[in-house]
Amino acid sequence: MDLDKFLNLVATIIGTLGAIYVMLGILAMTPEIIEKQSNSYWDFSVPQIESLTQQKADNVAGFVFIMVAFLLGGTAIAFVPEGIRIFESKALALAVSAIIAGSLFLTLHFISAGIYKHQKLAVGKIITAKYLESVFKQGKLSPSDGDSLPVYARELLDLNVPATETTISLLQRTAKVVGVSVPEDFQSTDTMKKMEKIQ
Repeated sequence: MDLDKFLNLVATIIGTLGAIYVMLGILAMTPEIIEKQSNSYWDFSVPQIESLTQQKADNVAGFVFIMVAFLLGGTAIAFVPEGIRIFESKALALAVSAIIAGSLFLTLHFISAGIYKHQKLAVGKIITAKYLESVFKQGKLSPSDGDSLPVYARELLDLNVPATETTISLLQRTAKVVGVSVPEDFQSTDTMKKMEKIQ
């Protein structure tokens, strides 16, 4: 098989994979848009966040596939002269092109998984920061907020929350992750319980 035909074959395979990836979602979605779509009346929906962020990751991978295919096809047409033979057998050319496409697929699969994790955390930070800001406006952490905080920390930020950790400690850790400052005069449930014991 000639080199130009081989490159066009690889470009076609990779382009097809890219088209499949791109069909899975919308490339232009940002963490802010995902947050708005996933935010329901009752705080947030973890499955919806996961679904939307996975679509974003798949679209990025698909876009890379299509760009690689375009570059290979363009190179074969514009720069590779006809008649340069690199494979005597079509079967060998197909095998090599399949190996190249498979290697690229595996690489982009792991990249897509990394993008998914990063996007999910970005959305989680946006939702948690908004939640903390609303709590700080109240001036104190109510008992119900004390129950909700570990859910936000675990589900949206993937934080480990030991059973022995105090509410104020978890609040400070969560706030640090999302880049929000805890007001100095803020009262947590721990502080309120201590004040009740003193009284």
